[in-house]
Amino acid sequence: MSRAEVGFSMHPRWAYGDALPDFLEPLQAAGLRALEFELWEYDPDWPRFLPLMEDCRRLGFKLCFHAPYLPPYTIIGFAGEQRDEIQAAYTPMLDIAARFAPTIVVVHGAGPDKERTPEMLRSDTIAFLEWVLTRYPDLTPALENLIPNPGGYRVGPVREELLHIVTQLDDRRAGVCWDLGHDARAGHTDTPDVSWLRRVVHAHLHDINEDGIDHYPLLYGRVPYHTWLPALVQAGFSGVVTLEIKGGQLTHLEFGRVKRLLISSVAETARLLTTSASAG
Repeated sequence: MSRAEVGFSMHPRWAYGDALPDFLEPLQAAGLRALEFELWEYDPDWPRFLPLMEDCRRLGFKLCFHAPYLPPYTIIGFAGEQRDEIQAAYTPMLDIAARFAPTIVVVHGAGPDKERTPEMLRSDTIAFLEWVLTRYPDLTPALENLIPNPGGYRVGPVREELLHIVTQLDDRRAGVCWDLGHDARAGHTDTPDVSWLRRVVHAHLHDINEDGIDHYPLLYGRVPYHTWLPALVQAGFSGVVTLEIKGGQLTHLEFGRVKRLLISSVAETARLLTTSASAG
């Protein structure tokens, strides 16, 4: 029986080339088993991404991916006249993920948009996911929960909406990416229903500092992961929990201190996943 594993959001600025083993080996010893890459070719370091992916796979890590969502990418209008244009933009990025399939691809729902109704944005999201499921049979799209956006409605903040969408798709490959930090920022303190947890195929974990900024290592205790992760595992989850940590939040710290924080976060997540599986 497969068990849930710990992942980490990888980027060339963490390490690449000869420095890569020195960076990853202590994390691997702490329990790291997977690495997640954001697909966005406008990143200044993009030329290093594909070689880094290959190197990480050679080192024995599972690879997961996050579909593009930063501008100029959008899936708004996919159910209508923008479909061909959006497909053309996303195909080269999803083709990269398909090289490492079977694997997870995290997807943001359509929005924010003040001009389109929630029903229209849900239709765009469903149509996009249907296209991914059809074109890429070895990819598992995971629709991520998001926080509300002042720029307009977007698919993501409401748990029940995500469950309805992935259920409507009627394909067991499609599921939810549960971002625990986003849920905490959105004000949730309750554990989701088991019916919702059972559709989670991937998870993101990060902490929130005193200013409400997320994507930190597990430092502040503002995300109830000690309760949520065991509930997820006991509901049958056997995917990857990615520590989605942004290095930009840690640039004021000495790198040795940053590595210790990453190692302790990996170790704590691995401990919780292991003990939760044993308890189940």
